[in-house]
Amino acid sequence: MPIVNQQNEQEKAAYQSFVEQATYTAITQDPQWAHVKDNWESLEVYLEEDQKIVAAMSILMIEQTEGQVFAYVSKGPAVNEQSPQIVDRLIAEAEATLREKNVFLLRMDPEWAYSEEVSEAFREAGYHVRNRNVSGKATIQPRYTMRVDLRAFSSDEELMASFYGKTRYRIRYALKNGLTYRLSDNRDDLAIFYDLHIKTSERHGISYRPFSYFERLADAFLERGLMRIVIVEVDGKPDAAGLDFAYGNYVWYMYAGSTHENQVLMAPYLVNWVGMQWALALGKEFYDLGGVFAPDNSDSLYQFKYMFTRPNGATEYIGEIDKVYNEEYYQTFLNK
Repeated sequence: MPIVNQQNEQEKAAYQSFVEQATYTAITQDPQWAHVKDNWESLEVYLEEDQKIVAAMSILMIEQTEGQVFAYVSKGPAVNEQSPQIVDRLIAEAEATLREKNVFLLRMDPEWAYSEEVSEAFREAGYHVRNRNVSGKATIQPRYTMRVDLRAFSSDEELMASFYGKTRYRIRYALKNGLTYRLSDNRDDLAIFYDLHIKTSERHGISYRPFSYFERLADAFLERGLMRIVIVEVDGKPDAAGLDFAYGNYVWYMYAGSTHENQVLMAPYLVNWVGMQWALALGKEFYDLGGVFAPDNSDSLYQFKYMFTRPNGATEYIGEIDKVYNEEYYQTFLNK
């Protein structure tokens, strides 16, 4: 059966193993992500060849108005090659179930590098593709990400030497001025992170998730060794923090916060340096600082992340690939 049987432990384990090890995957494709997004219904689908899984997608579904259901494959599917044909075959395995559940849209946004050839292949197969044809903030996830390629480095020293001069200076400045740090798997540190996260969110006038959301993240990933809490202190007082997730070939820096009281001491630079060291120690290929909506030098977030990724800058992803089952409702959904 292409839909994972939740009563079959062997099937669940095989699915989990494939998703964790796929070349193109993400923490949001892990089956436990459904525990984090607990107000969505989940469905796990796979495609087999010669009795081996070759593609998988963890789908989250939520009802909209009029009984129509939105289905989302966040940063997926999980695959070993960037193949529209494999994705199409994978979706075919789930199609009967999606129609039964009254899904009007199945949306995917795999972390594949932008390709007009791949975009056109999906369009020719009947998908709606949303990338360069929509405005920068019109997609659920930013289409650009900032990542550090770790593949050429075998030591922290080599990685540090590769940075732009000002980046090296700021990390070393933080270390020389007595900032202390820890890469923590202690759940108690989640409250420290959250306090700093709230401070940053309120400072920038943006909304933030309740503490229970981050508790569910810890439930799903902390004890499995896939999540770490980075805490940086100034004179023994927490000043900056971040949440990092190790999955597939990446460590993702997903959430952060700081007091902004000691910004000259460069604590946020140290938070990311600690995360990169963890990624390198795990043998990961990339450290991902997270998305930006455009490579815009006037954006302070882009400027900060660029300090680690220059001269390469941002990586552009392919965007959203939509399989539409109700065109009329889809157009209404897009225009909300």
